Amino acid sequence: MIAEENEAEARASRWADGDAGEHLEELVVDALPSLLTAEAAASALEIELVGPHLRLQGLVNTGYFRRVSDFLNHKEGLIDLQAATILRRNGDATKVRTPNIWVSPDEVTLIGQNTDPWADQPHTELWVEKVRKTLIVVTPGHTLTGDVYITREAQLAVYVESNDPQWVPMTDVRTRSLADRRIISRYPFALLNRRHIVAATELQPGMIPGRTVL
Repeated sequence: MIAEENEAEARASRWADGDAGEHLEELVVDALPSLLTAEAAASALEIELVGPHLRLQGLVNTGYFRRVSDFLNHKEGLIDLQAATILRRNGDATKVRTPNIWVSPDEVTLIGQNTDPWADQPHTELWVEKVRKTLIVVTPGHTLTGDVYITREAQLAVYVESNDPQWVPMTDVRTRSLADRRIISRYPFALLNRRHIVAATELQPGMIPGRTVL
């Protein structure tokens, strides 16, 4: 009886802390098959979705858009994540996998990719020179640092205060969980949901970029 009560308290604690991955893993009673196929991987991009209470990894089909940022900033409705795996708060994969899961973009703080989609693209006649600004951002579930790029004539304050686009491209992103400061994640490229920005400031002289987050 005591053991059952302790297990119930542990489950309640994990759910209260917002780690939905561990909660959902309790629903798995048998091994689940792998869902990732060569055909699916060839026609979609791999991304990771991070929110205050849920973290997932899977594929998204961007259609005729070459970049996830263009796809999301022109999309309405839920994000259809294919061949998805539910992750724990620290990024470890759980046993929970599903062919499709539909996620509300309003509940997603960050969408990460392991590669920068702009890194290998050649400059064109429409290429506009931009300057890098390093931001420190606080969201409902994380603190993070990362670089944004604005035109030389633009003001950072106006860029941050703007309502559009919803998804802000950032490079060299490092996040720290507010629920567990030991959990730090890094993404070469990520899209930040500006509607989740609680506070933001530019990295100031004397602060060390890239080493840590708040």
